[in-house]
Amino acid sequence: MATATKKINPARRRAARGVVDSNPASLAFAISQDNRGDYLWEIVDGDGNGLVRAGGFGSHEDAERAAHYIHDSARLAHFEPRSESTTSGV
Repeated sequence: MATATKKINPARRRAARGVVDSNPASLAFAISQDNRGDYLWEIVDGDGNGLVRAGGFGSHEDAERAAHYIHDSARLAHFEPRSESTTSGV
């Protein structure tokens, strides 16, 4: 069973500042299990830093299926940047 750890994530800090690594080949999906026994998928960069995580899946297969769905659907997703004035009313 995986042990949950807390660490400072430089990739998140870069993303929060609007800096995004431009090498998509350095990303991977990883499936793991948390301390409660739930499964999760995570997108990690080439250094192993977690960028995105979704959890609460009852089985490894469910987490993998969800990760494949995100992976396959991301190619069709539209990027819609929003300014702070657009999101301030949300």
